[in-house]
Amino acid sequence: MNTNISEQGQKTLDEFKNLKNLPTIPKVVLEVNEMLRNHSGDIVRLTEIVAKDQGLTTKILAIANSPLYGLPRKVSSLEFGIMLLGMGEVSNIVTALSLAQVVKGDAIDGFDYMEFWTHSMIVGSASKDIAKRLGFAEIAGDAFVAGMLHDVGVQLEARYFPEQFKQILALVEEDKMPFYQAELQVLGVTHEDIGHYMITKWNLPANLAEVLGYHHSPSEFDGVNTTLDIVHLADAMTKLFDIGTFAWDTGGEFDESIIPKLNFNDKAEMDEFIEEYFEVFQDTASEMRL
Repeated sequence: MNTNISEQGQKTLDEFKNLKNLPTIPKVVLEVNEMLRNHSGDIVRLTEIVAKDQGLTTKILAIANSPLYGLPRKVSSLEFGIMLLGMGEVSNIVTALSLAQVVKGDAIDGFDYMEFWTHSMIVGSASKDIAKRLGFAEIAGDAFVAGMLHDVGVQLEARYFPEQFKQILALVEEDKMPFYQAELQVLGVTHEDIGHYMITKWNLPANLAEVLGYHHSPSEFDGVNTTLDIVHLADAMTKLFDIGTFAWDTGGEFDESIIPKLNFNDKAEMDEFIEEYFEVFQDTASEMRL
């Protein structure tokens, strides 16, 4: 996250904050959360709410059937998927998918939405699985949502600053400039800054805003946020394996400060842990391509 914002960057942020048409929390997220508060355990009612959105239903089934999610059997119907996943888990998935969808803008040359979707889903699903395997099961749901939304600032840039976004793409593609550096040159801020603001505006938990704001450099965050460390690791794994990679992550460095924070004794132990994910990343990438 850019902590020393330039005059140009402040101008960009002010322009973004003053926009009248910034996305709001989707209705389906509010309906699901209200239903869980008042009718906890009513799978039929939850199915009816989610099933109104066929695109959302399709993506929930894709996630449920992905190897990284690790369900014991294939899921063919939404109701059965909710039974296997559990109400709380479905709520997390609905929240992540709906927020990602609501910020989606018009198509822009050079922005591959399928690439973005695949990357987001792999990082989200991997973050959830990593949290459980490393003994942080209590934050697995948060890790999924954070992993899914970690790059939402890129979508917001593409939607609300389309001309500047094209300039950023040109710098990345023609001048081989790292995306992060190109953002700073054109906008004065990065997708971390914009994503952090959007999550805050939605009144979502602070730990989620911290992930969006510092996922490229968790050592710059002055505090403890294990979800942030896990998402950084999952994001780095997509680059290491070149599976579910995202062009906007070019030039980023792995932050080794997370190694002891995730209870690895050293980098060698972490590397061994990472290698176990190679094939499951491959399989998941294939499942995600809807």
